[in-house]
Amino acid sequence: MTQDLAPHDHPPYGTPTEEQAALADAVRRAFADATARRPVPPRHDALPVALDADLWAALAGMDLLGLGVPEASGGSGGGVQDLCVLLEEAGAAVAAVPALGTAVVTSVLAHAPDARGVLDAVVAGTLVVTPAWETFPAAVVPQARAGALALADGTVRGQLAAVPFGADGDLALACASRDGAPVAVLLDLRADGVTRTAVPALDLGEPVAAVRVDGVAPELVLDDGGLDAGLPVARLLVLAAAELVGTARRALDDAVAHAQVRTQFGRPIGSFQALKHLLADRFVDLDAARLLVRDAALLLDLGRSDRSADAAARTALVAAMESAHAAARDGLQVHGGIGFTWEQTSHVLVRRARARRTVFGPPARVLDALAGHVLAP
Repeated sequence: MTQDLAPHDHPPYGTPTEEQAALADAVRRAFADATARRPVPPRHDALPVALDADLWAALAGMDLLGLGVPEASGGSGGGVQDLCVLLEEAGAAVAAVPALGTAVVTSVLAHAPDARGVLDAVVAGTLVVTPAWETFPAAVVPQARAGALALADGTVRGQLAAVPFGADGDLALACASRDGAPVAVLLDLRADGVTRTAVPALDLGEPVAAVRVDGVAPELVLDDGGLDAGLPVARLLVLAAAELVGTARRALDDAVAHAQVRTQFGRPIGSFQALKHLLADRFVDLDAARLLVRDAALLLDLGRSDRSADAAARTALVAAMESAHAAARDGLQVHGGIGFTWEQTSHVLVRRARARRTVFGPPARVLDALAGHVLAP
């Protein structure tokens, strides 16, 4: 899935390539098949949800779990733009698979020579490695809990409050404190000394678990600075933004579809000016967010790792967070009373938009960081 990324040899700005359009169509069909088999939202009495193993195996069979990782490193090739295509569709489906987390994990593992075996298993879909967001650097997760894990005398101890797919995952990628400095580690969640407890999750597509680690030797200790080297902040933020663009798109599509068939006073409610303007505003927000994501992804694929790429990524994330939040909120209102029922998907999209803000936001904090980068001497 490689492509020539010369600065003057790419499609018009914001336009997907034919290969990316075909990728989006294939991924969309895979998620649609999974939804037909395992509806979203899940039954209330089926909570908490578990990893959709069948869908995950299908995505692995399509060579999508290694997308964005060079083939020479054990991945499927392609760039950040291709990876954003996958994550946008994942964000629209809100299926119970760790698409964003795996994209982050594979980026880190690809830069760790000793992790090739783990990376191969993740790409094959036989091993689920989940990121413990709360331990990540504050530059990525503003509300991270520094020192949640400590590495001393060859073992890790600590308590994690909410690890995504923590009850289903095999390993966790986390930062631990060693002699006062952060170090990236892989923890075996199945090991003796690890206690996993499912806890209620806001996001119905991403179950979480509290994880207690009591004297467990890490599966692998990455080189110091492994997360910074393997995962430039801009890359993670762009991937999170792409997923939120998918959530915003799904919310808007659902609202428009409902407005076309729901009638009041003998007319579709979509013909009323107030709803026309509301939905048009959400479309403008979505279109702007999508273009900002594509712009930032293109900069990264062109090898830009300077201040401009970081600023583009943070700008895209703010736009995507705001677009997803507004589209989900207004989409619920457009659906009226049915939008507040469990069986309707509106609340699932509201939950996803708000859950991502708790990890990577709120937008005001991202804007503060953006200002610091832009105004720095």
